[in-house]
Amino acid sequence: MSAYVTAADRPCGERPVAGDGSGAKAILRFAECALEHRSPQQAVKSFDSLSAQDGDSHFRAGALLVEHKLYAAAARQFGIARRTYRDAYLAGYDQALAYLNAGDYPGAIRTANELLNQGHETAELADIAATAYLKNGQPQEAYNALRLATHLDPKNEDAYVDLCGIALDRDNYDLGLEIAAIGLAHLPSSERLYLQRGVMRAMKGEFAEAEQDFATAFKLAPQEVLPPVSLGLISMQMGHLDQAVDGLRQTVSQHPDNYLAQYWFAKVLLQSGAAPGTREGEEALAALRASVRLNPDFWHARADLGKALLDRGDVAPAIVELKKAAALNPSASSPLYLLAQAYRRQGDEARANNLAARVSKMQSEEREGLPEASLKRIIREGTSLPSNQSRP
Repeated sequence: MSAYVTAADRPCGERPVAGDGSGAKAILRFAECALEHRSPQQAVKSFDSLSAQDGDSHFRAGALLVEHKLYAAAARQFGIARRTYRDAYLAGYDQALAYLNAGDYPGAIRTANELLNQGHETAELADIAATAYLKNGQPQEAYNALRLATHLDPKNEDAYVDLCGIALDRDNYDLGLEIAAIGLAHLPSSERLYLQRGVMRAMKGEFAEAEQDFATAFKLAPQEVLPPVSLGLISMQMGHLDQAVDGLRQTVSQHPDNYLAQYWFAKVLLQSGAAPGTREGEEALAALRASVRLNPDFWHARADLGKALLDRGDVAPAIVELKKAAALNPSASSPLYLLAQAYRRQGDEARANNLAARVSKMQSEEREGLPEASLKRIIREGTSLPSNQSRP
């Protein structure tokens, strides 16, 4: 038997208390041990024994809690540390970030603004405030914070991209174009800003200009997936279906694990006339299945997979996919419409008629089939891709 005892097996002992002579190091050791033994409440409670004047120890306590993803408790420790820690800005920044990660957006906003008003005018603080404002449902305040971030750091790419995102959400495409132009003046090699500008132009119906922006973004970052996917969609809109098929086929070969690439490759194949049983039809079906496998929650792929299966006469598996698509987005009419058709194929007229009645009453806001509108979804989807499907 080994003579060594692991940290997970070693008892933590009694919790040190103020005045027992054990000191801050013992308190921090006890807290670390408690966290290793999955006793976060004991760890957090032990920090009450730290002197309020010991900023260094409170800062270390906050860092330890962040390591274990106890962000709310970490924010409190960083807040105490701010009073006496040697770098009050760093403690405050970490406090704001901890609040943000804890989902306490008012706390993050309050802390960031306190530091900004105290003269710590940094773009990273303005970015935290903007993110918190957005998550707190305050887009105008987020916009103002992002403008401050670009003023403090004119090469802050994230801030320009987020500003474009706000303009896109508000359908204010002229403002988005203005922001993208300012950003590109400072960052002429930003593929993300060319991508944003391309979407704004597409939404304004300036398809040739949008195509040029997407092509530039692709040239600047050939390893990224969103520029070629966007280029494929704009080619579809312009009626260049062969070009779109070739481009998206190449994109899928380079990004086989990207659900958006797989989905839009299938869409362009189907739009170009791929029929069930043909080589192109099988390609489209395989791409839709891959998209669903890569992102089971992407209801668009499930709905189109259901339709493709229905077109092949595979009614039972089509119903499975369409029911899942409808569950993922209850406000979408297209899965319900297709589901009614599938039930009718099975001879279940009662279910089919019930769904048809529901569909007729729904005021769907979908704009499926309009690639320029779908570009907005691509941008939103792309910013939340898993790490193996987008930039690190």
